Amino acid sequence: MIQKYAVALGAGCAAAFLFAVSSIAGADALPMALAYLAPLPIMIATMGWGLDAGAIAAAASVAGLTVIAEPLSGMLYAASVALPAWLVAAFAATRLARWVPSRFSGLPPFPSVGAVVTLAAIVGMISAAATLTAVIVMYHGYAEGARAVAEGLAAMAAEAFADGAEAKAFADQLVRAGPAAIAGSTLLMLSVNLYAAARSVQLSHRLERPWPDLPTSLGLPAPLGLVAIACAAAAWFLPAPASQYALVVAGGLGTAFVFQGLAVAHALSRGLRLRTLMLIALYACCLLRAKYTLPLLALLGVVDAFTRLRARAALPTLKPNRRK
Repeated sequence: MIQKYAVALGAGCAAAFLFAVSSIAGADALPMALAYLAPLPIMIATMGWGLDAGAIAAAASVAGLTVIAEPLSGMLYAASVALPAWLVAAFAATRLARWVPSRFSGLPPFPSVGAVVTLAAIVGMISAAATLTAVIVMYHGYAEGARAVAEGLAAMAAEAFADGAEAKAFADQLVRAGPAAIAGSTLLMLSVNLYAAARSVQLSHRLERPWPDLPTSLGLPAPLGLVAIACAAAAWFLPAPASQYALVVAGGLGTAFVFQGLAVAHALSRGLRLRTLMLIALYACCLLRAKYTLPLLALLGVVDAFTRLRARAALPTLKPNRRK
């Protein structure tokens, strides 16, 4: 029991330190990368030592950051990192039989990978919508808030551009895509840290749930594909700020379907000779040509949600009988 709480407190201190480094050091690459890993200790404590240990780790990290930085930073950290990290990890590690009535006997022992990704996407969309709402309230309207944020970003990026007009155009584009980017990046942050936490706990033989085969088990509900398409279309036609809220949903669900598209690529490429080279090229395109590759992967994920491409590919091929 003492070891459990000691691990929880240590995980909370580690999470607070990782996040505090970025707020103190500024926007350098290494501090930002450390802040990206802030959910990891909380998730490890939750999945390896129980939901209560994870909750203690989250609370300790919030308290530590409040002391190190300031109360406002602690509140923002609690809402954007600590609570989402604990919530997603707790959902992934919880046995459904503890909360679901016994008459639902057909449910799996643990939440599916698709359900976990869906929850993480919802958390990302809530974070993005809350950020957008805060900007609108602080600046008494979306137009004024977008203008103020764009001016601040243009001033920060002025050194990277030779012309001030280019910096302003870049800032305006960043502001327009910001809500969707926040939703997608939050989902990515939670998913990467959850994978790393689960692997770490598995190596220490403390992971209760069996390790899933991600390429075949990551599947989202098909209706979410319709929601993503509808919100993407609404973002094109609706005026701001309604279009921005539609972008939040499209960005969060679109990123989730990118994950499913990658899972399809991993599953369908099994057994191919050049599989490793093909996957390396695919991920390189995701980094270098994200504007084109990510929408195609999201579309592949939506198609798989409706047609079950991976299940069709796994079916045995019937050979016709030879006539004598």
